[in-house]
Amino acid sequence: MNKLLQLLLGLTVSLSTLSAQSDPTKNMWNDPAFVNSFTGSYGILSEYEPPISNDEKLVLRAVMDAIKSNPRAAIQQLEPQIKAKTSAAFDFILANLYFQEGDLRNAEKNYNKAIRKFPNFRRAYKNLGLVQVQAGKYKVAVKTISKSMELGDVDGRSYGLLGYGYLTQELYYPAETAYRQAILMNPETLDWKLGLARCLMETQRYEDAIALFDTLIKTQPNRPDFWLLQGNAYIGNDNPMAAARNIEIVRRMGKAQLATLTLLGDIYINNDAPALALDAYLAALQLAGNKDTHSLIRAAKILTRSGNYDEGKVMIAQTRQQLGTQIKDADDLALLILEARIARAEDDNETAITALDQIIKRDALNGEAIIDLGRIYAAQGELAKAINRFEQAEKIAEFERKALIAHAQALVANTDYQAALPLLRRALYMEPDENIEDYLKRVERAARNKA
Repeated sequence: MNKLLQLLLGLTVSLSTLSAQSDPTKNMWNDPAFVNSFTGSYGILSEYEPPISNDEKLVLRAVMDAIKSNPRAAIQQLEPQIKAKTSAAFDFILANLYFQEGDLRNAEKNYNKAIRKFPNFRRAYKNLGLVQVQAGKYKVAVKTISKSMELGDVDGRSYGLLGYGYLTQELYYPAETAYRQAILMNPETLDWKLGLARCLMETQRYEDAIALFDTLIKTQPNRPDFWLLQGNAYIGNDNPMAAARNIEIVRRMGKAQLATLTLLGDIYINNDAPALALDAYLAALQLAGNKDTHSLIRAAKILTRSGNYDEGKVMIAQTRQQLGTQIKDADDLALLILEARIARAEDDNETAITALDQIIKRDALNGEAIIDLGRIYAAQGELAKAINRFEQAEKIAEFERKALIAHAQALVANTDYQAALPLLRRALYMEPDENIEDYLKRVERAARNKA
């Protein structure tokens, strides 16, 4: 896998790990099964849980209507009646009410009170685990949910939340095991499948992840995120063109975003398909606003640096057209540098000199442009002009070494070997380099022979 693809892989897989699964507790109040189960927990408690005296049953009956219809009012009625010796069931119900109202702090506090009163209160452990997951307390949530399961409250949601708790701690093996159990018990729950996919991606088992997304895509083929996440797995499996096919499907759906189209272009350019890359980059350009110039300039740079000058010129021209008069100075300068580079590569020295002069006027410390201009003058036989530019670049610390080498090469081309020697020695002193050391030796031999 070459360096560009490694860079792409690092980007896309990290994105997939962020997006593959959201907090599974966020939508639980929209889950009828959870709501029915949770509402049922207000009812008669099982014989394995804290007992309620007859007097306490009367109190509960009095607030039951409020519990069902107005949790906030039920809290106000119930809370003052809970004492140290009151059944743990009251603390549990109060915690449920706070949880339902979104008050996680008070919910957690009252679940803990219930557990202290009745240490084997398994439903209190289960709901406390839910609260802790939603509050982002994943490490303690794993222990709480495990305790609930140890006490016998085992279901798909518990396994799924256990998997999520492990996943957030990057403990992928136990997370995977828990997710697989959750899927067996709740095969329709998408969160658990996405959690498993994330475990597979993080442990670089891309073929398994691809197979899992095949299943998800068959059941929901219009989900663009499934196609894109599978594309990430294809990239991880060193099959970027398969990823490109997935992205193209998303593109035909009309769901491809700027970053997705840019990635598509990167894949094509990395696989020697510059025309397809340009097509993808231009599609990204249509989605980009004036604040998204980084992606556009980057695409132009990639096309130019990879030697695809015709496509690079098109990208530069289209970018200029889209940005128009609102183009930023830095972006305009970046495009000018690319135009100069293309002109030089195509031996269009007149265009290159014009562009480089503009760059230097606007950025006097742009050593790259100064050195390039010196090289053009040297190639044209205008040595004095070339040396003037090289000496100008040598005064810029960042470009001094590169300018010294270019200056020396121009002198060597003009057979002035003796003058080139101190420049090469200075460059070698600044940074040891076997190639420069070998070049210096050859110039020294040429100088001795000429003498």
